[in-house]
Amino acid sequence: MSMKIEHGMVSHGFLLLLIVLTSILPVIQIYAQRQYVQEPTYYTVYGRALDVEGNPLGYATVTVYDTSGAFVAKTKTLLSGGFSITLQSGTYRIQIEKEGYESKLIAVSVNNYVDLGEVILDYALRLSIPQVYIKVEAFSEVNVPLSIENKGSGEETLTISTKAPEGWEVSVCSGSAEVINLTLSPGSVQSLTLKIQPPYNAQGIYNITVRISGSITRERTILVYVKEPNIQILSSTYPIVRTVPGSTVVFDLTIKNVLTKRFTGTLSLILPDNWSGIIIRSDGSSLQGVSLGVGESINAKVKLEIPADEIPKEYETIVLLKTAIFESKLPLKIIVVKGTPKLKLYANIPYVDAYAGSTAKFPITVENRGDSDGIVNISVRGLPSGYSWLVKDESGNVLSKIYLKTGESKNLNLFVNIPPLAEPNIILITLEASSGDSVERLNLSLGILGSYTISYITQNFYCETTAGESITFQVEAKNTGYSSLSNLILGVSDVPDGFSVKVSPELVSLLKPQESAVFSLTVTSDADVSPGDYYITLSLKADQSQAPARSLHVYVKQRGETVIIGVLIVVIMVAATFMIYRRYGRR
Repeated sequence: MSMKIEHGMVSHGFLLLLIVLTSILPVIQIYAQRQYVQEPTYYTVYGRALDVEGNPLGYATVTVYDTSGAFVAKTKTLLSGGFSITLQSGTYRIQIEKEGYESKLIAVSVNNYVDLGEVILDYALRLSIPQVYIKVEAFSEVNVPLSIENKGSGEETLTISTKAPEGWEVSVCSGSAEVINLTLSPGSVQSLTLKIQPPYNAQGIYNITVRISGSITRERTILVYVKEPNIQILSSTYPIVRTVPGSTVVFDLTIKNVLTKRFTGTLSLILPDNWSGIIIRSDGSSLQGVSLGVGESINAKVKLEIPADEIPKEYETIVLLKTAIFESKLPLKIIVVKGTPKLKLYANIPYVDAYAGSTAKFPITVENRGDSDGIVNISVRGLPSGYSWLVKDESGNVLSKIYLKTGESKNLNLFVNIPPLAEPNIILITLEASSGDSVERLNLSLGILGSYTISYITQNFYCETTAGESITFQVEAKNTGYSSLSNLILGVSDVPDGFSVKVSPELVSLLKPQESAVFSLTVTSDADVSPGDYYITLSLKADQSQAPARSLHVYVKQRGETVIIGVLIVVIMVAATFMIYRRYGRR
């Protein structure tokens, strides 16, 4: 019985052991398998993110992708820019990015610890200005190209601003429009223009800064060297004059807008003590200010009064144009001297021919080459008695004296009146101009030309006579020229038959100008000359001239007894006719 029990107990224990072994066998197999597979190896990849200036980039995102682009792991950089991440051995792409900076993608093979070193991230925004140093003239406008590029992975909304010295006009433009804000998509580039216009009074080196603000702020500074402007708004043709105390000087003044836009300003004078002056328009009215568009100009004058007691020396007056943005000055120099006039005479024609009784004209010029204004006296010497003279200006005004400023000249005309009886001759005369101690003489020659003319004073060349009688007819002749006539005769020709003519005097040896001579003609006709009209030709001749021939009309009347006989015959015939009528008429 005991044997049975032991055997039963053994069988039961064995069965229990078998069940236990059967239960744990799979576990043993799995454990054995796990002990057989090699466990994976992990390595650390580390590095440090910096910007282009070497500053650490904290809180940058470090993302790991496998070769298929699947996400593996992500971490953030520390404030120091450092980062580390544990990865199984393999090949990965590690992307490091931060807002405001361009992202960087690094391919890495991990089979050991990997040190990426310093990873430099450039700024997402790039502001490029090729020119870093330029030269310009004051008040000119220069255009500088610039470009803005978004190299980041996100869209950027930018604010553009500039920083410039006071009074400068600086702007960033697209075409003619100023750009204040700008949106840039990733990878895009915008080209713009930086417009710079320094003020009129700028000179030297200045900084101009362009700033763009988005996810980060970027700026660029260029140096601008401003040269002295080579422009002249105010100008005068003769900015230097020489004058004397107590005089008035006038400068021409031109105001021209040579700038690139309209300006409006006031005009004033900066004068020496006790001086007075005014800027006037062409019509004489006062000019206080101007407003000129581009290229426009205006002409004016600066009139200055120098005190009579001013000390001789060099003075300066300044014309000042003042606007809201600039000032322009024009210095005018006045040299005050205590000098004397120095006269000079010129004659375009020093020799003039003229007839007796006419007026000779000498064009002359008188100039003051001295350093003082002066009153010029003019006189003429050498003219014979009976001659007269006068001086006129170009307007015909008769002058005895003229006022000449320093450096001034005037054109005049000297007129010499020649008497009618002047004989042909050459007269040497002297024109004299004097002012103070300055005396100038000019020799002139006047040629007197002869003028020979003989004329009849007698107008009616008609007379009546009776056959067989004599009649006296007078012919008056006059020397109407300006020179004497010699051997004057009254010639007779074409005398009709039965007539004789006697002239007395036969010869006038000399007939002076404007004098007259009377010739008496005795005309005698024969007794048998028939009544009627007869003509005798008269010729007035001298050695130098002759008058046109004239015809003397002589009318011959019948004798008195012939008329009486004729009348008696007529009476007898009338009486006879009457008697016959009475006797036979009634029948």
